[in-house]
Amino acid sequence: MIISSLNIVAQKTKVNTIWDIPHKTAWQKWMWIHRSIAFAITKERVIVFDTTYIKSYNKQLVITLPVSSRVLKFSLIDTKTGNRLTFSPNLQYNLGIGISSRWITFIYKRGIKLYSNDIGNKGETTYRDYQLGLYLRKFSTDFFLQNYSGFYIKNSRDYSSYLSENPYEIRSDVNSFHIGVSSNYIFNYKKFTYSNSFAFIEQQKKSAGSTLVGIYYSYFDATGIPSLISSTFQSNFDTLSLIRKGNSQNFGFNLGYIHTLVFLKKCYTTASVVQGFGAEQTNYVRDDNSEFHKITYGAGKLNVRLASGYDNERYFIGTMAVFDYFFLQEKSNSTFDFSFGKFLIYIGYRFSILKKERKLLRKLKLIDY
Repeated sequence: MIISSLNIVAQKTKVNTIWDIPHKTAWQKWMWIHRSIAFAITKERVIVFDTTYIKSYNKQLVITLPVSSRVLKFSLIDTKTGNRLTFSPNLQYNLGIGISSRWITFIYKRGIKLYSNDIGNKGETTYRDYQLGLYLRKFSTDFFLQNYSGFYIKNSRDYSSYLSENPYEIRSDVNSFHIGVSSNYIFNYKKFTYSNSFAFIEQQKKSAGSTLVGIYYSYFDATGIPSLISSTFQSNFDTLSLIRKGNSQNFGFNLGYIHTLVFLKKCYTTASVVQGFGAEQTNYVRDDNSEFHKITYGAGKLNVRLASGYDNERYFIGTMAVFDYFFLQEKSNSTFDFSFGKFLIYIGYRFSILKKERKLLRKLKLIDY
C-alpha cells in the first residue's frame, strides 16, 4: 500500500494532445490557452529527417554576433533613350546581434556602428532594415521591411551635364521604402536544411541540395523632392521619365535550387539561385502631375544566396551574402529596377537552455499540471 501510494503521488498527468491538458474548472480553462501554447512549443516531435545528413540543435538558444552591411538601391530607367540614374545608399557596417531558437531567426543590425563610407562624397544615409527568417522543415520564408533616406547618384559621371568636382550627386531628399515576403517549398527536406547556413539551429553533416518552388510578393516606392531626376540630368531624359514619386508591386512564382557542400567534416559552402517569374504593377506621378498606371507581365526577380563557414557544434564562424534583384521587361515607358541585399561576417555560440526553459515553465504553471 505504501509503494502504491508513493506511485500515485509521483504520477503526473500524461498529456498526448492539448485536449489532455486539464480544463474543467474556470481556472484550468483560463490556463488551458497558455498551456496549449507551451505544449505546442515543447512537445517531442517525430524526427522526419535523415539524421545521417542533419543534426538538430532546435532545443538550444543560438546567439550570433554579426558584422553586417545592408543595401536597398534602385534605378530609374528611361526606356525611350536607354538612360538611367542609379540611386545608391551610403553603406554602413554595424555590429549587431542575432537570435535563433527552434524555428525562427531574427538578426538586429542597428547596434554599434563600426564604419561609415565616404560621407563627404556620398552623403549620409539613415535607414531601418529588418529581416526575419522563418525556416521550417519543409518551408523557408523570408520577410523584409526596409526604409532608406539619403542616396547618391552612382553613375553621375556618365553624363556630360554633370560638372561638379564631387564624383557623385548627393540626394538627401530621396526616400525609398520596401516591404516583401518570399516563401519556398523544400523538396529534399529529409536530407537538406536551410538552418545550417542561415539560422544555425541545425548542422548539415553530409552534402545535400534541394529544388525550391514557391511564391513572392514585394512592394517598393521611391520619392524625390522636387523630382527624382534633378535639373542636372533632365536634358538626358525624355519628359515622360521626369518622375516625382512612384511605386511598384511585384508578385509571382519562384523556381530554383540550393546546395550545401560539406568538407573536412565541419566546414561547408552553400550556394542558391532562385528565379522569380511574375508580373509588376507600376504607378508613378510625373513632375507635371500627370500619372501612369500599368500592369506588366514578364517581370521577374533573381535571388542569390552564398554562405560558407566552420561549425564545431558548440561554436561556429562564417560569412553569408543574400541578394535580390527585381527587373521589368517594360519597353514603352519609364520604370524602376530595384535590388536589396545583405552581407554578414559572424561568430556564434549555442547555449543549452532546456533545463532553464522547463524550470521557468513550471514556475509559471504552464507544464506539470
